[in-house]
Amino acid sequence: LRKKTIEVLKNLKISNKHFKKYEKYKMNFSKAYGGPSTFHHAYEGGLLEHTIAVTKLCIALADIIEASYKISIQKDYLIAGALLHDIMKIFCYKRERNLILSNEITLDHGIWACCELYLRDFPEEVIHIIASHFGPNGPNPPQTIEALILFYADSIDSTIESLIKSINTE
Repeated sequence: LRKKTIEVLKNLKISNKHFKKYEKYKMNFSKAYGGPSTFHHAYEGGLLEHTIAVTKLCIALADIIEASYKISIQKDYLIAGALLHDIMKIFCYKRERNLILSNEITLDHGIWACCELYLRDFPEEVIHIIASHFGPNGPNPPQTIEALILFYADSIDSTIESLIKSINTE
């Protein structure tokens, strides 16, 4: 799983021939935007910063939950899910003048990531963690502790970055 996750992060290529047309939008993961201008981490390198913060939050939450509830969390699945939950965003955004805009790709980044990871034979548990990162009201509600941890870590980081951005622009 570690090897597969690293390969996707270092060398993501679109597997489905019908989606190859989006390769022209591909950004380097370390320079990619976390979202459009109205979203969180909407700056160069924002996706990487968000991914690192979410992964660290996931590990910290997992450690606390394991200690508090005396349960075992599948940290390998959780870390893979955290690192890959927004991976398809490297194809989704562009800069035009001072704005970060969507490339009008037809699939949501999370659904697209699940499709790509399914084609690459990732474990169902990892795909579920990513599919449910939009939370209980999303298209695929979390059904595992690992999926809930990613949802909350993602929400914490995106909300805090947005709050800091709004405070700094006042």
